[in-house]
Amino acid sequence: MNDDRENGSFDQEDAEYHLVRPERERSAYSDAYYRSAPQDGRPDYGYNPARYYGKDASRHRGQIGMRTILILALACVLAAGALGVGGLYLLGWGRTIPNLSLPDFYTQARQTQAAAGPILTVPQPAGDEPMSGEDIYVMACPQVVCVSCYGSDGSGIVLSADGYILTNYHVIETAYLWGRTITVVTNDGASHTAQVTGTETDSDLAVLKIDAEGLSAAEFCDLEDISVGQQVYAVGNPLGELDYTMTRGTLSAMDRQIAAGENATASMFQFDAAVNRGNSGGPVYNAYGQVIGVVTAKYSASGIEGLGFAIPAPDACAIANELITKGYVFGKAYLGITPDSVSPAVARYFHMTPGAFVKAVEPGSAAETAGLLPGDIITAVDDAHVDGADQLVAALKRYKAGQTAQLSVSRGQQTLTLSVTFDEVPPPAQ
Repeated sequence: MNDDRENGSFDQEDAEYHLVRPERERSAYSDAYYRSAPQDGRPDYGYNPARYYGKDASRHRGQIGMRTILILALACVLAAGALGVGGLYLLGWGRTIPNLSLPDFYTQARQTQAAAGPILTVPQPAGDEPMSGEDIYVMACPQVVCVSCYGSDGSGIVLSADGYILTNYHVIETAYLWGRTITVVTNDGASHTAQVTGTETDSDLAVLKIDAEGLSAAEFCDLEDISVGQQVYAVGNPLGELDYTMTRGTLSAMDRQIAAGENATASMFQFDAAVNRGNSGGPVYNAYGQVIGVVTAKYSASGIEGLGFAIPAPDACAIANELITKGYVFGKAYLGITPDSVSPAVARYFHMTPGAFVKAVEPGSAAETAGLLPGDIITAVDDAHVDGADQLVAALKRYKAGQTAQLSVSRGQQTLTLSVTFDEVPPPAQ
């Protein structure tokens, strides 16, 4: 993550949103940042999940102890420039999760998701009158959970009555990688320790499982009748403190290609309902109370508002089903290289061709079988032009394991066409 905090500046090229308060003994959570303009020849907006690592601390309010004073002093030293590798941690408030119990009338208006069945999408109702914002909120509260874990707070969506929860991978990433406890709080105030069922880093999604029954599962929309200009609602846990906040806005654009991980992009829709850190993993509803997307990130910088992005419901449901049934997304095309980008500026300077630079080739991989070599530059996959590593990853998403594609490759002064039959992305190590 490009960490402008070391310099105490926040420009619009690498903006991020965060909360800085000096009385918390751990790093504050910062969801994401976006590039407001193309960089390194890449035309897409840029999003990268934060990765903060530090000590797990108890949450508390009240008096500031000696330990906190020492930490504040250390923070001042770090901010002044005595900073080692890893960047400056931000410090913020702790909080105790409040009682989230809602009145008895907060019940789900409809329930279509069977506890043991696959997560399905359904059409937007034809001819039905839109629901009021009040009714959507009544429906949403039992379907939304707070996800709290080591270093971050976020939101989640109830997938099934028996306790499957969908959220963003970056919400749980640090806790998952470090083996820390992940806690899910449902709207009745009950706190559950969650197990990670599966993760999909390329799409920034994760499925959790809690020991619960009778939860209210969300209904997901297939988006066939969704169009720009429709009213949408976001419900979540902004700032990790303002539980069950609802905001309203407009669906602003479809099919934005957003970088969702290392050398990975995801197609998301854009909306302007207000979302902040902590909303990640929560739902975006249409006017009929159906979930149309999973809030993933926003662009935030001085003078810039209303740029939120969400993973479309059909994509999220398809991934969730595979994570629940297999623990990972199977059948993904695997080339077997370590890619990097050759930007137009670098290409001009070194008299190279812009594209995805092959840094390394995995022995025995599809890439090696096809004849790719370190130093090659991939410029196209079939008819999909490739300007860099992000575009290569996006192009490979069109294929499944076992399918064949033609790679256009620049090798020195030669232009080659190599036929590759993709392997399958291996499952994550257990």
